[in-house]
Amino acid sequence: MSTKGALVKREAKTAIKKHAKKAVKHAAKKSAPKKSAKKAAKQAAERATGVGAVYATDYGLMTAFHHMQRASVVISLMEKGTGEDLRDLLERGVKLYRKATDGEEGNRFVLRAIGVLRAAEHLSLAGLYAARQKHKQKVASPAPEWLEKFIAEADRRLEQIEHAERGKGTDLFPVTVELLRQAEDSDHDAQLAYELAMAADALCFALENGL
Repeated sequence: MSTKGALVKREAKTAIKKHAKKAVKHAAKKSAPKKSAKKAAKQAAERATGVGAVYATDYGLMTAFHHMQRASVVISLMEKGTGEDLRDLLERGVKLYRKATDGEEGNRFVLRAIGVLRAAEHLSLAGLYAARQKHKQKVASPAPEWLEKFIAEADRRLEQIEHAERGKGTDLFPVTVELLRQAEDSDHDAQLAYELAMAADALCFALENGL
């Protein structure tokens, strides 16, 4: 093959490659808006149909249900005639859970149910720890800095909702404050303080959501 023929062939290959790259870029530009449009349409459909809200409600109900079951199991281990306040709190949580599963109004109650039932779970564990003091392991607890910060943050949140309008949870505000004070008590062991602080945080969450 002559030098001239080789040169022509090489130039032809280069031109084909350039054309192919240009075609790919052009196709990508055309498909990108379509993909974006499809994504936007899907998001709009989810907003219109409330798919996201449905998922959130289902997840919330699942969370509330598991807190309820764990609290029930622990409370069942308590001696008869004890833990009446705790049983009442659990029953309040169960009522909120039932309302949360009841039709379109459920979204209003699911977060409140989570808060109350989570509080019942942590308080039931706190009661169990207190009743089983002699079975504690003789090991040192970790440093309390994290718990102190957690309690301080919960205290700040309570201050923000102290004068907020409430539904049936008016009596639970002072209970939440008292739980935080008990969690701060240095006489408690670390695990008991943790459970009390978690219970206070859970009730604070329920109060923040309109309980």
